[in-house]
Amino acid sequence: MTTSSSKPRPIETLLVVGTASVLSSLDLFVVNIAFSSIKESFPDTTNQALSWVLSAYSILFAAMMIPSGRLADRYGRKRVFRLGLVVFGIASAACALAPSVAMLVMARAIKGVGAAMMVPTSLGLVLAAYPRDKHTQMVGVWAATGAVAAALGPVVGGALVHLDWRLIFLINVPFVAVATWRSKGLVDADYGGGDTPDLWGSSLLALGIGAIVAAISYAPEWGVASPSFVVTTFVGVVLLAWFVWRCRTSSSPALDLRLFRIPTFAVATIGMGCFYIGFAMMLLGGTLFLTSVWRWDTLIAGAGFAWGPATAAVTALVAGRRNVSPRYATILGGCLFVLASFWWYAMLDEAPAWPTHFLPASILFGAAAGIAQTGFLAGGTASLPASEYATGTAILNTARQLGGAVGVALFVALTGTATLASQYAPAWLAIAGFGLVTCLSSFALRAPRTA
Repeated sequence: MTTSSSKPRPIETLLVVGTASVLSSLDLFVVNIAFSSIKESFPDTTNQALSWVLSAYSILFAAMMIPSGRLADRYGRKRVFRLGLVVFGIASAACALAPSVAMLVMARAIKGVGAAMMVPTSLGLVLAAYPRDKHTQMVGVWAATGAVAAALGPVVGGALVHLDWRLIFLINVPFVAVATWRSKGLVDADYGGGDTPDLWGSSLLALGIGAIVAAISYAPEWGVASPSFVVTTFVGVVLLAWFVWRCRTSSSPALDLRLFRIPTFAVATIGMGCFYIGFAMMLLGGTLFLTSVWRWDTLIAGAGFAWGPATAAVTALVAGRRNVSPRYATILGGCLFVLASFWWYAMLDEAPAWPTHFLPASILFGAAAGIAQTGFLAGGTASLPASEYATGTAILNTARQLGGAVGVALFVALTGTATLASQYAPAWLAIAGFGLVTCLSSFALRAPRTA
């Protein structure tokens, strides 16, 4: 067991870790606004192929999050965190220089691995630098970094894409370089007692979800009865079944399936995944509608879309402080999601009318996301023993990322290369359906234990 003897530097630790957390979360928001601009640079690329620029990051981020946490327990959070920074920075540069969509997707996948190495280690590094009586406050500050990224993502992404879409990746490099340099002084906790994670099992999860995402994306082109669709779906199901088998038999599984024996946790995980299918469809659909149907410049579209993510940040903080019941939070979040979906379905058309047609639903979507996510996290961990909180939270976040990847694929399958408002209607209805699932899942959630 090894312990770092470095002297704590709390403020600098918070700045370094906060920078990494914001960058990893920001990547989930800025690329949506760049979708149309990237397609213009590669005009022969289909939306199905381009969707992997979004999905590859989410899938690898999700699949490697838990193994990265275990590697940190074994080899040290500081070491894994710094390696994640380096991987993230190199992959960002590779994205900016990518000469083709295939290379861009590959770099995005590697970038997801780097993000997965940074996120699970970051909170532990912050807590190690502060006294115990400051830990609750620091958890709130750490959680707020995701909210900051959500609020800044569309605006920053829109401004950079207005100049050149490659800048949304290149801008990461100097921040990562400074963070890596200053991370030498981070304080590590004890380590050396963790098990080696099942990286093969994590690979099966990534490949299986990837096959399912591919089948969904290309279903309209292939046809659901075509050999390509059937074989791809079959391969995905087999790989995921293999993954489950390894998790049940491995001494150090990639995912601890025992937690799914707890009904509340299982429902919360499924509910979180389904909610984020709809949320990812909304993120991509809303930005594409502004740039492809209303033909807004990315700078204006980013500013116009930012109200929703900003609302999500605010409502998540308010819901957490008000200690809202998980059941009521998910019911309210789901109902707002359904209402917002039907608003866009009924109101959006070719004539730009942002204040009355787009903005109200965008704010409702953001409020739904902030409230429902708080409910799923609180309700999902309510029935877990304290020793399993970290693992349970990691699984819920994995479900969120995988839901996002599936949502992107489903949106592309439903809309194709949509340029008319009517072509977005099936996606708005599908989002409403996932909002309804959120409402239904609420009946299995309960309030967190107070003791």
